[in-house]
Amino acid sequence: MAKNKPSLKREKEKTWKAFSIYIKTRDCIRTTGDPTKGSCITCNRTFDFKKLQAGHAIGGRNNAVLFDEEIVYAQCIGDNIYKGGAYPEYSLILIRKHGDKWFEEKLKLKSKTVKYTIDDLIEIRRCYEEKTRQLLLKI
Repeated sequence: MAKNKPSLKREKEKTWKAFSIYIKTRDCIRTTGDPTKGSCITCNRTFDFKKLQAGHAIGGRNNAVLFDEEIVYAQCIGDNIYKGGAYPEYSLILIRKHGDKWFEEKLKLKSKTVKYTIDDLIEIRRCYEEKTRQLLLKI
């Protein structure tokens, strides 16, 4: 029996999951040295891996910001969901880190539409699965 062709929506979900795992793993290791717990970018409190989300500093999940690891960091559910991303705090953190011009360039991505193909998404997913494996090998 032939396999069903993957849908664009399903591939995007699988790719987001791999990207999210990478971001949370990266930031857990970066902030605590432990891949099972890490600090929220905006409130700096420590949470278990499962309580963290990959939060965007700039909204627009359907645009060029979706898989931009420079503007996505581990964020607690309170800040990412209940505080709507805590954008004012988040923006200031990244502006302090990279500067105003860098952040202004990143803001332009919000209006840039990206039409991912299934093959694009599979390639991106595999890239982030490998990046996560590499992070875990280093600890």
